[in-house]
Amino acid sequence: MKRLLYAAAGAVAALMPLVAAASATPSPTLATVLAPPPSGYRELTTATFHGSFTAHDYATVSDASKATAIEATLTHDGFVDGYGKTWVQQAAGHALLEAVIAFTGGHGAQEWLTAAEAGDKSDPSYMHADSTSGIGTYYGGHFSYSSSKTVGDFFSFVKGNDVFLLGFVSQKDDVLNLATSQAKAQYDAAPSETISSSQWPENATHGVSFNVGLFTIPVIVAILLVALAAFIVRRSRRAAPSMAQAAVPGMGAPAAIQMSPDGRFWWDGQAWKDTEHEIPANAQRSGDGQSWWDGRGWRPVPRA
Repeated sequence: MKRLLYAAAGAVAALMPLVAAASATPSPTLATVLAPPPSGYRELTTATFHGSFTAHDYATVSDASKATAIEATLTHDGFVDGYGKTWVQQAAGHALLEAVIAFTGGHGAQEWLTAAEAGDKSDPSYMHADSTSGIGTYYGGHFSYSSSKTVGDFFSFVKGNDVFLLGFVSQKDDVLNLATSQAKAQYDAAPSETISSSQWPENATHGVSFNVGLFTIPVIVAILLVALAAFIVRRSRRAAPSMAQAAVPGMGAPAAIQMSPDGRFWWDGQAWKDTEHEIPANAQRSGDGQSWWDGRGWRPVPRA
């Protein structure tokens, strides 16, 4: 999220001479949920974030070197849609950026906020935390951007299934109060949710139908598939005992590894990692050290 403030920082620098894979659809639309800026700010339509954006757009602008992992994280957490705007106040040399990201559910929004906070706090431009009250689950930060000689204060919070982020950057260290009051205004103005909580993945209920004509065969097929899968796993383990028994030294049974749906990335607790470049430290390896177990099958260990 700090990268979005970089875009706003660039807007302030320009003033110096003068002074979404989900099927759910947010309702109300994200274009209507951003809080209006303080008096005297004009919209900057040429800003990097102006209008709707996709997970790919966000990832590319956030950090090109980690774009693939960022996009995969957003997708995993249930990204639906994003919307942002930027405003500037020429006389004061301030820029304001606001954005909202809708997820399929509240859990995904919380997961993204946690991951984003960890990433932001590890950035060299992060100076210290900013605090406020009355905006639910949030985090805030004070940043210093040496390249543009600007400073910024921003807040990000979850409300319902949405993550809101906003921040001010300035040529002076004079925008914390603005950021604090704008965050409260945005929280109060934001809807309680943009996707009904009854549709959130974590709240989904699966009704059981006892229609005799449709009940027997599907259940039998399901049982057979489970049994077949278990048989295949046991057979593969017997066929390659040296690989199946190669537990990590001192770890006993290998820990579960969370993989992305396409099997290309694994989750390290904070971000998605590309399996073609690195593997989990606790991954189960084969006896010859050439393969590792991802929970579903053996993969070759990537070359250094």
